[in-house]
Amino acid sequence: TVLEQDTPLFEEFVGEVTGSLEVSLRAQITGVLMSKHFDDGSLVTEGQKLFSIDPRAPLAEQANARAGLPAARADLARARQDVDRYGPLVKENAISKQIYDNAVAAMQAAQAQVSANQAVVDQASLGVEYATVTAPLTGRIGAAQVFAGDLITAGTTVLAEVSEDDPVWVYFSISEAKLLDYERRYRGGTPKADDPIRQVRMTLSDGTAYKLPGMIIFADRALDPRTGTYRLRAEFPNPQHQLYPGLFARIQVRADQRKGALLVPDRAVVQTLGKYFVTTVEADSKAQQVPVVPGPRYGGLWVIDKGLKPGDTVVVEGVQKARPGVPLKVTKVTYEQLQAPAPVAQPPGGATKD
Repeated sequence: TVLEQDTPLFEEFVGEVTGSLEVSLRAQITGVLMSKHFDDGSLVTEGQKLFSIDPRAPLAEQANARAGLPAARADLARARQDVDRYGPLVKENAISKQIYDNAVAAMQAAQAQVSANQAVVDQASLGVEYATVTAPLTGRIGAAQVFAGDLITAGTTVLAEVSEDDPVWVYFSISEAKLLDYERRYRGGTPKADDPIRQVRMTLSDGTAYKLPGMIIFADRALDPRTGTYRLRAEFPNPQHQLYPGLFARIQVRADQRKGALLVPDRAVVQTLGKYFVTTVEADSKAQQVPVVPGPRYGGLWVIDKGLKPGDTVVVEGVQKARPGVPLKVTKVTYEQLQAPAPVAQPPGGATKD
């Protein structure tokens, strides 16, 4: 029986999956690559060790920096002793204030030298730390672009690409006409975060529907003047890491709500020479072919704009055999029965075969 219900209408756009964070790994020191510690294309976790660069040069710099620190601290201690010793004497006018001021200035210079030496030690220690390259985020890493023995240049050589893939982002574009229609309906307002208009669904390139819904989280500031399109971004959770950056997908965006829409299973609609027909069951259980004007699809159903009325019964199985005027043996089915998977036939006697 033709289904009558309020139905959300969706429009479909082509989108591309990207990581929500995509990072090009570059070393922060120059040196020879010793080894890598991951499998190309694997999942990595934040802080995981990925590459080792020869640490001998930064270790030598660290040792050299540390060697100068004790002497600077000794100079500071000596300068402080002079200040402590000259303080009471200057109060009793036993020495000139110039001598005391010079001692204070020497102490401050010694303190500055200690701070400078400590900064050099800290910088050298960072170099030692940078000899181990770790994952900056949890996600999927690509193939290493360098190999053991390669000379790595700080800030220049790309080691690998890593993407955070939970959640993923999907970029897609809508036409200028669609944008203007949206603006007319919402009068320039921005829907709230939980507004159903923001929720989107995704179908992968092989036709399978992605189970988890997404949400539009970004709209560009302007149209692209070269293409006349407006870019949007949707975010989808990806806990099972099924979605890979670079995948193409079809994004279904809720465009409107049709009140009292008439729906039939899409298998009931037949296209012939550019025209659409459904086969109805008349009161005398005979078939009748009816031309219809189909609207948008909704899941496995098709909205019929013209040609049917509530209460009509349409043929969904054996449509090719149900020619006009042919008596039909009618078995009514529900929409739930049509969507249920077909039972698996068992061999006689209940035996199973491996």
